[in-house]
Parts: sequence; structure tokens; C-alpha cells
Amino acid sequence: MSQHISLHNQLLRVWDIEGYPDYFFANDSNLYRYDSRGTVRHNKLTVIGYTKGYVLKSKFFSQTKLRTMLRRHVPTTDRLMDS
Repeated sequence: MSQHISLHNQLLRVWDIEGYPDYFFANDSNLYRYDSRGTVRHNKLTVIGYTKGYVLKSKFFSQTKLRTMLRRHVPTTDRLMDS
């Protein structure tokens, strides 16, 4: 179950994931996503077998694979984080 992000937390989008524009890593090193309502949700680290990773749009990505997909966030395309 995902958790709603408190309005008191100041999240800064640091890393974008290529091919998954709604998913991003914030300054607290956690993965977040925008849901269909536009609210920010936390994605938890998952372990399948011995492999750690994250599920993006029902597909599992290991941390190693995900690392190659990361791109530094360009602030001009930033959505509002505290809405």
C-alpha cells in the first residue's frame, strides 16, 4: 500500500527515469511517482529472490538496471511538489 506524502515534507526531484516520466527519485533517495490524481506517492524497495529493485508500471527493475535509466532532473520541467 502506498502512502500519501505529507505536505510538510519538501521533496526535490533529483533523478528522472528514462521512459517513465511519472517516476522520480527525490533528495531523500526514495522513489516516488505521480498517481492518476496528480498526488505524489512513495514506491517501496522490493526484493524478489535475492534481487532488490522497484516495480514501475507493473514491471520489476533491479537497482542495477534502474541505475542505467536515471537522468538528472531539469528543474524547468518540474511539477509542483507541495500540492
